[in-house]
Parts: sequence; C-alpha cells; structure tokens
Amino acid sequence: MFRIASLVAALTIVSKILGLARDLVIAHYFGTSVTSDAFNLAYMLTGNFFIVFGCIGGPFYSAIVASLPRVPENLKRRFLDNTIFKVTFALVAVAGSFYFFKQPIISLFIDRGQQLDYYATTLLHFDVLLPLIVLCGPIGILFGVLNTYKKYYEPSLSPAVINIALIAAVMMMGDANSGIALAIGTSVGAVLSFLLQVPSYSLIRSKFWKEPESLLGSQEKQSFQEIDEQLMPIDKQEPSFDDVNSKYKEIFYPALLSTGMAQLMVFIDGFFCRGLEEGSWTALVMGNRLVQMPLGVLLTAFLVPLFPRIAELASQADYDGIKTNVRKALKVVLAICIPGVIVGMLWTEEIVRLIFERGAFDARSTALLASVFFYLCLSIIPYIFRDTVTRIFYSLGDSRTPLYVAIFAILLKCVLNYFLVQAYAVVGIAISTVVISLVNFSLLAILLRGKMGKL
Repeated sequence: MFRIASLVAALTIVSKILGLARDLVIAHYFGTSVTSDAFNLAYMLTGNFFIVFGCIGGPFYSAIVASLPRVPENLKRRFLDNTIFKVTFALVAVAGSFYFFKQPIISLFIDRGQQLDYYATTLLHFDVLLPLIVLCGPIGILFGVLNTYKKYYEPSLSPAVINIALIAAVMMMGDANSGIALAIGTSVGAVLSFLLQVPSYSLIRSKFWKEPESLLGSQEKQSFQEIDEQLMPIDKQEPSFDDVNSKYKEIFYPALLSTGMAQLMVFIDGFFCRGLEEGSWTALVMGNRLVQMPLGVLLTAFLVPLFPRIAELASQADYDGIKTNVRKALKVVLAICIPGVIVGMLWTEEIVRLIFERGAFDARSTALLASVFFYLCLSIIPYIFRDTVTRIFYSLGDSRTPLYVAIFAILLKCVLNYFLVQAYAVVGIAISTVVISLVNFSLLAILLRGKMGKL
C-alpha cells in the first residue's frame, strides 16, 4: 500500500507543481483584482462541482469504490453503463437550470448596483465554465473504477492536464477580454482530463464481457483474474441487478448530500465575502489552494490505496485490519504534516511574498493573503482526520452519519461567519473554517467509536 502511495504522491506532486504555476500565472496577470474575483466566483459556482463531486473522494468515486467490489462479474458492465447514463443526464439538467437562473444566483454574491463590472465579468466566466458541472459525475465514476482495478496514473495526473490548459490559454490570450482565457483554459482542460481516463476505463469495461482473448495479454488477464478473486462477493447467493443498484444508492445519495454540504459551505463563505474589500474572495481562494498543495498530495497519496483496502476489509467485517491500516497511514501523514503546519504559521508572509509578489500581485495582496493563510494552516490536521474517518464510514456502508454531521457543521458555519466577519472581515471566514474542521472531525470520531471502538 505504501509503495502505491509513493507512486500516487509523486504523480500528485507533479500536478501540484503545475497548480502552483497556474496560480503564479493568475497572480502575475490579474493579482487580487475584480477580474480574478470574477473568475474565482464563477469557478466556485461551477468548477467546485468538478473538484468536490468529481474528485478522488467525492460521492461518485466513493460510491463506486465501496459498491463495485460487491457487484457480480456478469452485472458490472450493465451497472456502470446505467450509472454513467443516469448521472450524466441528471447533471445536464443541473447545468441547464444554472444557466437559466444564473442572474439571481450570481446576485446572491454580488451587489449589482455597486459592483456592475464585477457582476458582468462573472456572468461571462460563468457561461464558459458550465461544462464542468456535467463532467464531474462521469469523471468521478471513472476515477473510482480505475482505482478499484489498481490503475493510478491517469486519475493522479488528471489535475495536471487542467492546469496546463489554463496556463497555455492565459499565456496565449493574456489579460484581454476580461480574463476570459481563465475560463476557456479551465473548461478545455476538464474535457481533456476526462478523455485521459477513457482508454484505461474502456479496457477494464471490455473485460466484463466475453471478449476475444487477443484483446488482453496473458499478464493483463492474470492481473484481472486476481483482482476478481479478491473482489468476489462474500455471499454465496449473488445479488440481482436491482440489489446492486439499491446498494449503490444507499451509499451514493447520503454521500452526495454530505459532499453537497461541503459545497454549500463554500457558497456560504462566498456570500459572506459580499461587500468586503476588493480581492477578499481571491485571497480566500488562494489561501485554500496554498493549504491544499501539501494537503492534496498527502490525502490523495494515502487515501487512493487505503480506501479500496478498508472497503475490502469492511466487507469482511475485519475491524482490526481497518484500524491497523488507518493507524499506519496516519502516522506517516502526521510526521510530514506537523512540521509543515509550523513552518507555514511561522513564515506566512515570507512564503506568500516569495511565491506570489510580482506583477499585479502587490504588497497589499501579500498582506491580505498572508492574513488568511495563517489561520488556514491550523485546519490541515483536523481536515486530514475528518476525511479519513469519513471514508471509514463509507466503507462500512454508512454514509448517513457524515451527512448529519455535515448538516450540523453548515448551521454552525453560518453562525460563526456572521459574527466573525463583522469583527475580522475575510480573516473571520478563515477562523471559522478552522473551528468547523475541528468540530466536524471530533463528532465523527466520537460516533465511529460506537461502531468499531477506538482507532
């Protein structure tokens, strides 16, 4: 598992380096301006669907990884085709609804009377970024299938494709036309990211039918056979197609709502940025990205091999095995994380200045971003614990408990933002994020004890 984690970490680091390069390009051309705020707000309303719902760890991915091992071999192809079709159809309807109601939606976050230029630029970016909503479901499902069958390269490199496309678009088009290159590059990159997964997924899918043996080499066939034996349903009586769909829905819908609560949390932060100084929303977005650079590498590296493993152990009711695997992974992650948090908090402004302060990103931008980044560093460790414990619940077939905790966290987030933003402006949102991460993890950890005892 740690060998796979090292491979995934190396691939994810490549993507994160390109992500940093993307942020440097955006900062150089746009700084903390109306244009960068407009793109980030439009991306929050559209691209966050792609990141939150379509990522490794999202509801589509989680439901596939938790349910696919239990699907009989003769039903897997039909199950996946049916799931992808229904999900894509539903997301097309969501994207269409967003398009027709975009003006009232964006008006929730922008005062049209006072910020007309901001509003018009956001509408322009919003239209170009709508395809991200449709793509989040199919790409999340493909990630889940590939990781279940031990294919790690394409999902881990997927974010790199998006970053390269955005950088190329901005370098070619510059800051003309209200920075529309940002939206164009992101949408094109998302399409290419999806296409990157298709060949490996098609190979796996073809294996579910009785295809000619020439399609697979002897080593590939042996590998698939070993995986099938590991993923064989424990019950002697194989479930029907309706049973398979029912099991998937039991995991998917609560996981979708739980992840939707996380998405709603971002919307709430965007709402409370309304009326704050120019660049506040961009500072919050970039602060989160700085935190997510090391955090994304660590979480992706150890959750990619760990989640399918604990899902397999959960299907065997091997709670001791789950605890052992989780403890080992967390020890490694904490050994890396704790020094990183300390460095981030001690040299916050120096880090921001070194990375970003050039071009349109001036000293004011540095001070604004550094004030947010300082507090967000504190959320790293509880964030890791929360995501880990959430995956354990999913592996146990319980996605309702994380949902109920997420609903409580949403209500608490609204209250905290209301009071803290009045006192500390955008820094108040960063402080509330830390508190919510701690509360969320603590509640999940307490509730997990009732199922399997202490980790």
